[in-house]
Amino acid sequence: METIENIENKILSDNEKLELYSDEYPYNLPLRVTGFEDEKLYFKFIKNCERLIRTSSEYNEWRKYLKDVLQNNYCLITLEIDEQVTIEIHHHIPSLFSIVKTVVNKFVDKNKEFCSFDICLEVIELHFSNKIGYVPLIKSMHEKLHSGFLKIPANLIKGDYKTFLKDYGQYIDDEDWGIIRERESVIASNNTWKKNEYPGLTQTENLNDQASNNDLLKEFQIGV
Repeated sequence: METIENIENKILSDNEKLELYSDEYPYNLPLRVTGFEDEKLYFKFIKNCERLIRTSSEYNEWRKYLKDVLQNNYCLITLEIDEQVTIEIHHHIPSLFSIVKTVVNKFVDKNKEFCSFDICLEVIELHFSNKIGYVPLIKSMHEKLHSGFLKIPANLIKGDYKTFLKDYGQYIDDEDWGIIRERESVIASNNTWKKNEYPGLTQTENLNDQASNNDLLKEFQIGV
């Protein structure tokens, strides 16, 4: 009968490759990989990275900074403030899942070894570089959006997501590009909610009227 000591003695490591192996077993365990055996493992890995990011202290500090310091503490649609309701930060262009998937695609395309923490670090760095598009929403609006009953005018999106699209565009898959283009095309006049119901839309339309000759604002209105 093998003792714990004997079993442990069979484990060896390659410190340069960060890989565990044993002379008595054919399978090695590397910390990093360059791809996935199948699509199921690919999406499982992405979901795991997304979960790690959402539960990280860095992500929590980013959200707190947006709300407490930059005063993104009100819903851009209803204009309700966080003292009245729960304000959530919604990743709009792209979604957090899409961001993670795109970063994974980049590593795979470059045949560069990676682990979950490499992916999470790069995604968090994109947040701290302000290269993602987000919208503060009350919880019910956030739920309505994910249920497909709400569209958000592109000019309400905060963050420099266009730089992300430029830098990572070649790694974004066709499905995600379709979602991005659809979301960029939404303007105040073709949304799925009524201006009399949500003051954020009335405010947006009033600002648009006042700045009708502003070329930059026109660019955002058409979602370019």
